[in-house]
Amino acid sequence: MRMVKLGAIQPRSVDIPERYSCLSENYRNDPAEIVEHYMKPQLAVTANLLERAAEQGCDIVTTTEDASGLSQYLSDITEKNILPELVELGEPFVQKTLSEIARKHSMYVVGCYLKRRDGKNYNCATIFDRQGYLAGEYRKSHLPANERWQFTPGDAIDVFDVDFGRIGICICYDMMFPEFVQVQALKGAEIIFHPTFGLNWHDSIGEATLRTRANDNGVYIVTSKNYVYNSAGKSSIIDFWGQVLCDAGFNENEVVVKEIDLDSRKRQPAWYFNTQTTGIDEVTVRLLKERRPELYTLITKPCGEKLQTLSDRQKLEVFARIKTGDCHW
Repeated sequence: MRMVKLGAIQPRSVDIPERYSCLSENYRNDPAEIVEHYMKPQLAVTANLLERAAEQGCDIVTTTEDASGLSQYLSDITEKNILPELVELGEPFVQKTLSEIARKHSMYVVGCYLKRRDGKNYNCATIFDRQGYLAGEYRKSHLPANERWQFTPGDAIDVFDVDFGRIGICICYDMMFPEFVQVQALKGAEIIFHPTFGLNWHDSIGEATLRTRANDNGVYIVTSKNYVYNSAGKSSIIDFWGQVLCDAGFNENEVVVKEIDLDSRKRQPAWYFNTQTTGIDEVTVRLLKERRPELYTLITKPCGEKLQTLSDRQKLEVFARIKTGDCHW
C-alpha cells in the first residue's frame, strides 16, 4: 500500500490597507512598504495553515493560487504599475517561507506564487520537496484575458515524480480545459494539485466540473482556493470516482486533509457486464485500451483566430471602471 496524506488550505484574503490599494485615490505605490505591510501578512496566513496541515501529518499540501496576494495589482497598467517590482521583491521571501516549512516538517509543499524571468511575469506553482529543495515548477499555461495584461503563459504540461508517485499541477483557469487534465493523466499523473483563486464557473457547476475531471481521468484532484463565501467550489479532495472525500465548506482559514491509498484501483465488481466481457475490472486501464485517438484529431488542430487582448486605451478604460466599482474581477 502507498498510503499518502493529502492536504489543501482555504485562507482568507487579508484586507489590503487603503494606501496600498491601486484602486484607491490615496494609493501609495511603494513596493517595499507593500511587501512589508500587505504581502507578508497575507503569506503569514498561508504559512499558519501549512503548519496546521503539517501537524496533521500531511505528506503533501498545496497553497492557493497567488499565495502572496499580488492579483490586486494585475489590473494596474498605468504609469504607477509596480507589479514587476513586487514580483521580484516578493519571490525570495515567499520561496524561503515555503521551503523552510517543507524542510521543517519533511513535507512536500506545492506553492503557487508569481515569478519574474527574463523580463516576463509568470504565474507559477513550485514543488518543494521534503528537504525544502525545489523539485519542480509549472507555469500556468491557460491565462484568462485579464491575466495576459501582465503575465506570460507557460508552454508545457508537465508531470512530476515524487517519493510516493507521480503528480500534476493545474492552476485555476487551466481547469477550464478538459484536455489539460487528460494529458496529465495520460502522462501517468495519479494526483492533480489545483491551486486556484476562483474557478470561473458559477456556484455548484464548479464542483461538478472538478468531480467530472477526476472521474473521467481516474485521478485524485486536490483543490486549494481562497475563502470567498458562496463562490464556485471549495478547497477539497476528490477521488478517482469523482466523490468529494472532504471539503472546507464556506469556512475561513480551513485545512482539509485526507489519507488515501495510491495502490487502490478504480475497479468495478466481478459480476459487472463490462468486467465479464473484457476480463478487465479496472476502469482506467480498460478505457486506455478502448480509446480511439485517431478519431480525436480535430481537438489538436490549430484553433484559428486567437483571442486578442484589449488595446492599452481599452485596458485603461476597464481599469477605471474597476476603480469605480462598475466592473469586478
